[in-house]
Amino acid sequence: MKIFCVILENFIFIKYTRRMKELKFSHKFFPFIGKHSFFIVLIILFAWLFFYHLGSTSLGSWDEAWYGSITREMIKNGDYIHLNWNGKPFYDHPPMGFWLMAASYKIFGVSEFSTRFPSAILGLFTILFIYLLGKKISKEKIVGFGAALILGTSVWYVIRVRSGNLDSIFLFFYVSTIYFGLLAKEKMKWFPVCMAFFGGLIMSKTLVGASALPILLAILIPEFIKIKRNLKWILIGFTTFFAIVFPWYWIHYKTYSDFIQHHFFDIGSRSKSFDSYFKLQYQLPLFYLHMGIRKWYYLWIISAGYLILFCRFLKRNIFILLLWNVVILYPFLTTDQTSIWHLIPVYAPLALVISYGFWDMGLLFLKLLQSFKITHFKKLKLLNKNLLKFGYLCGFLFIVFLQIKTFYPEVFPQNIYIPDDVDISMKVSRYPQKIYLDDDYLPLAVFYSNRFMNQMAYESEDRRTLVKLFKNEKESFVVITRNWAVDNLMKNNLSFKILEQNDSFSIVTKP
Repeated sequence: MKIFCVILENFIFIKYTRRMKELKFSHKFFPFIGKHSFFIVLIILFAWLFFYHLGSTSLGSWDEAWYGSITREMIKNGDYIHLNWNGKPFYDHPPMGFWLMAASYKIFGVSEFSTRFPSAILGLFTILFIYLLGKKISKEKIVGFGAALILGTSVWYVIRVRSGNLDSIFLFFYVSTIYFGLLAKEKMKWFPVCMAFFGGLIMSKTLVGASALPILLAILIPEFIKIKRNLKWILIGFTTFFAIVFPWYWIHYKTYSDFIQHHFFDIGSRSKSFDSYFKLQYQLPLFYLHMGIRKWYYLWIISAGYLILFCRFLKRNIFILLLWNVVILYPFLTTDQTSIWHLIPVYAPLALVISYGFWDMGLLFLKLLQSFKITHFKKLKLLNKNLLKFGYLCGFLFIVFLQIKTFYPEVFPQNIYIPDDVDISMKVSRYPQKIYLDDDYLPLAVFYSNRFMNQMAYESEDRRTLVKLFKNEKESFVVITRNWAVDNLMKNNLSFKILEQNDSFSIVTKP
């Protein structure tokens, strides 16, 4: 009996000790979850949205496969400064996006997933930075949460985050630059960090990235005036920026005689004249903006109108927010050459404008109710604000649900298969001869064949068609062409041999 009592006492002690440890763990764990619940929800939701089936589809024929080929060539040559594509120098864009893609290739190998990984992971970080920006601007977590939901469920943001393009990378550096600029306004020790991200922004896309400069000036001019107190951090910040940016631009300026013209004017400003910036052509850009963000579009108009009409822009943070929205949007409103994905940088300030505007409208409505001197509203002031948060959250989550439901079939692949152009490009890599492409998907053919490709459209006049090529080419070659084009060889009594064929394309050569 005594032994039984000892065993029972030990059992109870062990159970009690374990229970106390569990309670202690719960005491630490659940407050952490509660404090960071918005952050955790955003990570879970958008990690799924951005990474689910990320590498299950083939790369797109132009930018994705183009940038992937450039990155693979960079790794192959070991030259991370001078970019090349299909035997020609490439300096349309700075190399930051390609450097990040190269790191992904080094870690995961060359694949569709690794091509898209930098965009997806930085797209997720952008969501978190937008949350932090909204929280900092409004002093309310829920405003940051709403802004993150808006950006993350704008359909063209999701599409580009899930692709191997530069848009997501560019927006990450843009949003982080503004965020650390706001931190530097409070403590200038953050200014070097801000300048490091600004350098990354310029090294992602040059002229579009430079639009962050007036925003930073609006944020930091009061700190620049206090130059004696902040001189150390200002010097460190600008030194950091120039160390990141200057070498690549200087090397390319010295290497390529047309670098300034091509990089800044032909590509950066799309050869726009100065006068064109004063001629509005807003119909197409606003249409594309509407299509890109869909249900958030009219909420943006309402919110921006409210912030202007009710003079909310007199608050410095809101003025900076509206300035950011105008500075990034205005150039697109002066051209009819805008594509839908070009407007993605507008989505970040737009999301913040919507989220803050509707929150501020709700607060104004509560103040109006309390101003009627109704005892019920005065006593339940805190409860009313909680009800506002609940209503605000429910409204935004409902729109989020509608957005995802609408674009889900567009974003996520319903059928996973290898397209005919990808299939034939893989097959042509088996042949050592000179390769010609009689079609318009050159970047995709280069990426999946991992070979130098001669596009027929770039050939001289006497070899620009399949028939002329077969008549005039003396060297051994193979050519990828449409199946129907082979009939022209038969009609012209030219002998040929089909090496490979699928439903759409053939690889043919001289026998």
